[in-house]
Amino acid sequence: MSYYITTFCYGNKYEPILPKWSLNIFNTCKKCILTVFYTCNINLTRGFQYAWWDVVRMNNNINLMILKDKPVVHVDMDLIIKKDIEPLVNLNYDLIISKEIGEDGAYPKECSKILGFGICSGFYIIKPSAVKFLNKILEQMLSYKYDNYSDQVNIMNYIVNNKYTVSDEEIILDGIKYTNKIIDIDGIKICVLDFNIIVRDPILNINQFGNHINIDNVGGTQNFLRYFDEDLESLPLTCRCGKTHLGDNSICKHIELRKN
Repeated sequence: MSYYITTFCYGNKYEPILPKWSLNIFNTCKKCILTVFYTCNINLTRGFQYAWWDVVRMNNNINLMILKDKPVVHVDMDLIIKKDIEPLVNLNYDLIISKEIGEDGAYPKECSKILGFGICSGFYIIKPSAVKFLNKILEQMLSYKYDNYSDQVNIMNYIVNNKYTVSDEEIILDGIKYTNKIIDIDGIKICVLDFNIIVRDPILNINQFGNHINIDNVGGTQNFLRYFDEDLESLPLTCRCGKTHLGDNSICKHIELRKN
């Protein structure tokens, strides 16, 4: 079954990435239809307050899903897809989302402290069966219920403030065993992917489906583009503590992890 991949392209940091990012998507994900949200999709009545872009992309993703009656996958432009994500789209869940770095200290901490982990909205898959849940989240975002437009903040707060259960579920993808977190809430199942499926601040090549890289931590857009074509392990670490231009990298534990 075909599905949609969407992204939001806005600003000098991301616009130069789009050609290589799009080509990578087309070459890697064989059954996807790519849709890019540009400035024409932006409602500026909310100004440029933090995470206003989350409102834009969530609203457009829900509308696209309803219109086409197909799964919609949002992928941030600082996330490089390494393998065809069709096996992730085919997972039998209503909402599938990547895991945030930091476990019980993940952003927002007040929620991850309760759940024991966090979600990362840089990669998510929404399906028509989740439309009621997603509309609730969008309403919260629009009303600024948790003093933040962030979809990540609003989803996490909705979960911990309502009745839910969490369980572990093991799956095997490409011969590798992963453990996902399954959240049952409002009659739907949310799958929070094993961190090693979509890796935030990747250190090593571990056959992951995607690398989510902070562009600022690697020195800007032009340096980020190298991560499409060059070997990850030959490039600078993407974590903040591993950057000499951001501070003393002697405190970085990831350097030794890569060496070992």
